[in-house]
Amino acid sequence: MDPVTLLHVVPGPEAHGVVRHGLLVHPHLGGADLLRPGRLDDLGGDALAARTVVVQATDRVLAADPVTAVEVWHRVTGPAARVTVVLHDLPQASDGRWRAARTRLYATLAAHSDDVVVASEHERLLLAAALRHERPEAADAVLARVHVIPLPVQRSAAAEPRPHVQDRAPASVVTLGYVYPGKGLEEVVDAAARAARDPRLEGRAVEVRNLGRASDGHEDLPARLADRARAAGVRWSTSGWVDDDDLPAALAAATVPVAAHRHLSASGSISTWLAAGRRPVVLRSRYTEELAARMPDAVTLVLPDGLAEALVSALQDPSGTWLGPQVRLGPDAAGAGARLAEVAHGPAVSVVVPYYRNQELLDLLLRRVAAQAGVAGGLEVVVADDGSPRPPETGSAGQVPVRVVRQEDRGFRAGAARNLGARAARGRVLAFLDGDTVPDDDYLATLQQACLGGTVLAVGRRRHADLRGLLRGAGREGAVPWPPAEPLPEPGWLTQGYAATQDLEAADDTSFRFVISAVMGVGRPLWEAVGGFDEELVGYGGEDWDLAWRAWLAGARLRHLPAAVAWHDGADLGGRQEASAELARVKNAETARLAPRLPHPLVRGRGWVHDQPDVVVVLHPDGWSAGQLVVVTESLLRQGDVGIWMPAASLEELGAEVAGSGRLHAGLPAARVRRRARALVEVDRPVAVLRLPWQPWPSDLSDADVTGDLVDEAGSGVRVTLTRTAATARLAGHLPVPGWLPQACVEPVPVDVVVERWRQGHP
Repeated sequence: MDPVTLLHVVPGPEAHGVVRHGLLVHPHLGGADLLRPGRLDDLGGDALAARTVVVQATDRVLAADPVTAVEVWHRVTGPAARVTVVLHDLPQASDGRWRAARTRLYATLAAHSDDVVVASEHERLLLAAALRHERPEAADAVLARVHVIPLPVQRSAAAEPRPHVQDRAPASVVTLGYVYPGKGLEEVVDAAARAARDPRLEGRAVEVRNLGRASDGHEDLPARLADRARAAGVRWSTSGWVDDDDLPAALAAATVPVAAHRHLSASGSISTWLAAGRRPVVLRSRYTEELAARMPDAVTLVLPDGLAEALVSALQDPSGTWLGPQVRLGPDAAGAGARLAEVAHGPAVSVVVPYYRNQELLDLLLRRVAAQAGVAGGLEVVVADDGSPRPPETGSAGQVPVRVVRQEDRGFRAGAARNLGARAARGRVLAFLDGDTVPDDDYLATLQQACLGGTVLAVGRRRHADLRGLLRGAGREGAVPWPPAEPLPEPGWLTQGYAATQDLEAADDTSFRFVISAVMGVGRPLWEAVGGFDEELVGYGGEDWDLAWRAWLAGARLRHLPAAVAWHDGADLGGRQEASAELARVKNAETARLAPRLPHPLVRGRGWVHDQPDVVVVLHPDGWSAGQLVVVTESLLRQGDVGIWMPAASLEELGAEVAGSGRLHAGLPAARVRRRARALVEVDRPVAVLRLPWQPWPSDLSDADVTGDLVDEAGSGVRVTLTRTAATARLAGHLPVPGWLPQACVEPVPVDVVVERWRQGHP
């Protein structure tokens, strides 16, 4: 395979800390191309198409605001073959009014990238908090591909100690970087003023200085800081922008270097002090403690109330503000760049092959994968062995790297094997091929192109042929003619389904039936949002329908790709001789496995009761009478396959016999229950629900007519959330828009309702 050249995207102005970091590591990325837009939203939608890219990212260099940045990220990076994002300035409590939007943005950036790089374990924890809040279903999977590469720091040639002489000249307490609220500058001013009044510094003038200019939008802050200092009895000033050539002398001239930001994500200013050979006084935090543990004696850690005392000590003896020769800094720019390049050079497509005792067809499959044309970026194969007595051999893949992962034999567990392979895979696109299904030469390229962007679940065209016969005819050393010249019939129900849905472009709630996991591709963000196959499904068939159902509800766009052809060995089950009895046995067993999980009437039928309902209802019956609770509950149970959750005390009030019906539950529904249900209904007021925007046991809830029947006013007290509609918004990084039943769909229930009379009036 040809080597992949990275494209390093470093948006933002030259003076921005993120840009300076990117340009520092760029020469060490192994000959990567450099792209320098003013902001990421300056790029067109095809600027990164088919490239393996590294993007240096913080919200301010992506777009004008975090909300717009989400849309920009999807538009610009969606067509890339592979994306590694280097995150800076992670969201935290000090973000104020922008915290929610920044949290949503960073969770989206991480979930829609193939590898994520942060500068510290502290930042990894900040990202974990964002993911668990915004993307709880995918958080663990995303965090498993987060890499910590510390900010590079190495001593400059001019970093020689220059101890300050105790004379009558003013001593300087110096901070570094942009002036903005929350950076701790007020705390430094106050602490320096207290230090200046300390008897141990009697007669010594102390001034406070910042090296850098005011951040955009905070041009008034220097004047306010100067006033604050003046009132406290010291002088404060800021230098304005300092050119790189002048910075070493300015850093060396500081008597005491300080970094007092309490809400650091990672700190370029601390790294700059260290590179200049200075040992700054820093406030103790999770980040600075991590820094001190990684580079012992590099910083002086103090608590906020100990800052003034630390300044007094340093002003008395400034020699302690210079790094000793024993202090080892790192990583340097070369080390950080090399590690980043190593992370970014992962595969663009991972082929996951579930396998069981089928070596000759695996050999053919691997040869055909090695012959694939048109795949952008790297390619890998992960063979997931479902407990074969002997592990598979993988010497037939040419230059394509192949790994084997294994699980023990506990029955037919194709879904669990695919999950095992996917967890070991690193590709942006996961392409699933069964071990007896062999692709044509452009299969992977076609699948890859459809799945870029992360929200498509694509299905190739599974054709049928006697592949073992081809192998026998070719002999031990002969080449297998490809593609097969004598195809077997294709299953008519699939052909008809794809035709009726325009190759799934017009998919609806019934289209999960046309997803075949033997020839399936999916982008990693969608795969992680869905959580993979259900590993509790053991036995032949059904795991692909279950996955497709959950993917559809998670916001997936389904696509059938007739040009992505792969050949299955032998006829479809329905096309085999004397298959009718076997077909009935297999399909009925599959339906029995799926019915408790997949609530669509086409699988479950009507009238059956399972713990997993089609519609989840949550009651909030604060202050309701017993009669109101009964009437509201009954009105909802009339709406079809409904499961109702309420406080345990309310459930007890309905009586043990009713509570044991299987349709009523205490507490709140689990996330796994909500993700498999098509709708969530929340009732805050004692109203009987006369109708929902759909009939009981509906075939489809994806139609726009359903949401069109909802209103944006909460007058009815009944909120309706369609699972797919809400998930589509979240997958794109947006908040779902709430919808409410119109007043005409409910009837208030009086506190003194007589249940019998209500039933007589509502037969």
